[in-house]
Amino acid sequence: MRVLLYLIVGVIILSLLRSVLEFIGKAFTSATQPGNGDPRRPAGQSAGQPQTLKKDPVCGTFVSAATAMQKSKGGEARKNGTAKQH
Repeated sequence: MRVLLYLIVGVIILSLLRSVLEFIGKAFTSATQPGNGDPRRPAGQSAGQPQTLKKDPVCGTFVSAATAMQKSKGGEARKNGTAKQH
């Protein structure tokens, strides 16, 4: 019975420790990053602007045009969604 109690207390302590460390990490990264402090929003976009979404030709999901990965073909860099479909 005592072992079960130690396990439960250990899990609670580890959870609290993880939460505190995550909070400290987020506070540190927001203090060192320039901008509005919202890591989900690309630089240069305000909260009121709608985002343009492009369909990924491989998996079919929609991604923000501002954060889309670039690919190159023949040395020419292009954004996702602008490649020619065969």
